[in-house]
Order: sequence, then structure tokens, then C-alpha cells
Amino acid sequence: MYIQNLQPGLVDNLSYVTVMANKTGRLILKVLDIEGRIAKTVVANINEGKQQLELQMGDLNSGRYVMNAFSGDTFIKSIRFVKQ
Repeated sequence: MYIQNLQPGLVDNLSYVTVMANKTGRLILKVLDIEGRIAKTVVANINEGKQQLELQMGDLNSGRYVMNAFSGDTFIKSIRFVKQ
């Protein structure tokens, strides 16, 4: 599984993540605040192929965050972003 990007980089209420998967699986996104606390966890079942997931980010406070993506227990990618 591969995470291409997070759009837009400056997040408001909605954001999108593009995922490429060579097989079906479970994607876990953990959003951490600047102090390393988990602010949000998103779990999605991913189908084979390319897809775009819509992420609701309106419940996050303004600030800097890191989103860590996992396929099951395997770390995939870390993405930094700013919530307006």
C-alpha cells in the first residue's frame, strides 16, 4: 500500500488522501498533535487499485499535525500538515 499525498496541504474541514493498493487491506491513519498526542484515528478498508479517501478534519483544533499511515501494523508514511 502506498500513500501518494494529502490535499490540500493547508487543511480546513475536509482533506483527501490518495491511496494506491496492490491488494485489499486496512489503512489506519493516526493524527498526532505537536506534542505527540493522538488527536484523531481513522480506520478505512482499502480496495485494490487507486482511490481517494475523504477525511473529516473539522474536529481538530488549529495547529500543526503529523499523520502517520499504517497498513495493519506496518508503517507506510508520515505526512505533516497545518490545520487552519
